[in-house]
Amino acid sequence: MKRTLLLIISAIIVLSACGNSEENKKESDKSNEQATENKKGSVKEIATDKNVQGNNYRTILPFKESQGRGLLQDNMANSYNGEDFETGLLELSKQVFPTNDYLYQDGQYLDKDTTNAYLQPKYTKDEIDKMDKDEREEKNANENLGLNPSHKGETDPEKIAEQSPAYLSNILEQDYYGSGDTKGKNIKGMTIGLAMNGTYYYQKEKDGETFSKNLDDKEIKKQGKQMASEILTRLRENKDLKDIPIHFAIYKQSGKDAIIPGEFIAGTTVEKSKTKINEWNDINQETVLLPSDEAGELDDNLNENFKQFNDNLQSYFSNFTQAVGTAKFENKKIKELVVDLPIDYYGRAETIGITQYVTEQADKYFKDIDEYEIHIKDGNSSKALISKSKDDDEPQVHIYKNSN
Repeated sequence: MKRTLLLIISAIIVLSACGNSEENKKESDKSNEQATENKKGSVKEIATDKNVQGNNYRTILPFKESQGRGLLQDNMANSYNGEDFETGLLELSKQVFPTNDYLYQDGQYLDKDTTNAYLQPKYTKDEIDKMDKDEREEKNANENLGLNPSHKGETDPEKIAEQSPAYLSNILEQDYYGSGDTKGKNIKGMTIGLAMNGTYYYQKEKDGETFSKNLDDKEIKKQGKQMASEILTRLRENKDLKDIPIHFAIYKQSGKDAIIPGEFIAGTTVEKSKTKINEWNDINQETVLLPSDEAGELDDNLNENFKQFNDNLQSYFSNFTQAVGTAKFENKKIKELVVDLPIDYYGRAETIGITQYVTEQADKYFKDIDEYEIHIKDGNSSKALISKSKDDDEPQVHIYKNSN
């Protein structure tokens, strides 16, 4: 009897211990989960400081990458277009969404799959019926969201190039929030950029020679406007975007082999809750190399000044070859200038001397330009930067240390 009682008591103790252990484990797991949650929530949602924003937008942090990240690099005809498209779109946005009143965030509404679906041609029913399941999924054919012209069953690449080339190459979304909305909860504005092909490239056979067809400027603009109207309709279906202003800008790309970017050709702002685009504004931009005949036609004085700038440098520095400038004009007036100035690096003292002289010459020949940058380089290695914005009284100079 005593032995039986002892066994029962022992069993109760063991079960109790197990129960406590299980309870402790649950409590421990709960504590760990709470700690993890606390850790996740420990990064406060903020915006970058006003004191460092300059004339740029403050950004919501932690930074959220664009839902279409990577498409800018993949879909543009050349790298010059990609940077110019994004930077130019930000500049146009500033005219609609002032930097003091809005915070910036990369686009969060058009994801990569949606954007790629928009870039497809519109498919006919027969084209969809002929696709197998995998091809339909790859091309998002069931949703059939393509904005580029329908091939209407045509499969000959040369005829497609003549009749229904791809005009739309990429779409870039930029989101804007109220200046106090550091958590990015209520979007207040959006900019959509449409990058259009200036040249259509195609192959008559797989891995064969690449052919090209220059696209008509009027048709590029017409197609861009039609596509923007359709995108507006689709965006307004999202409850977050029903009652916000949306700015659209159309960008015409330069070709694959070009060493200058393209330009924006049209823009419009659709006011909150509006579902139709009533009016577009032409944007008159041109980007040219300096010195060149094209630059001379736009601003002969600037073209001649740049030639003299080069001549003076060659007179004083034997290791200097020739600087090349990229000038952006708007409404036939110079807006900004970027100069690449190559040198053979032989020592820091020589770099300092060149930089000082270039700064003097730039102030002499480029003083009427609102913004310019001069990059002094040895190959791919940056040695100095001279820059001036319209708010600067004199050029800003930085000579890099230990740059390789």
